[in-house]
Amino acid sequence: MLEGKIIADIPGLIAGASAGKGLGIKFLKHIEKVKLLLHCIAADSENIENDYHTINKELASFSPDLASKPQAILLTKTDLLNPEQTASQKKLLEQFNHPIHEVSIYMPESIKLLKKYILEREF
Repeated sequence: MLEGKIIADIPGLIAGASAGKGLGIKFLKHIEKVKLLLHCIAADSENIENDYHTINKELASFSPDLASKPQAILLTKTDLLNPEQTASQKKLLEQFNHPIHEVSIYMPESIKLLKKYILEREF
């Protein structure tokens, strides 16, 4: 919980979850009540667009209502890339029209900015 806002982690969402693969439907039901979806996508991914699509396909297959909730993208592990590489990955994600936050546990300011973003949301 972050100042009265409930935060749910969905680390195991994989292709096929909406059909019962992995933790499947039980896992997806866990997040139905959230008001904001934060997609954690690793900056060092070799196919960052596919990572985003995999998550959203599973959300939409399970529940169109869930897929239509407000979303933001957390570009994680940005400490592993140089600024040009991070900018390139971020540019690929801009097509999805969601706010993008570059975050790393090794960059405390990025976590502070993310917390501020969450607290400023009305939900």
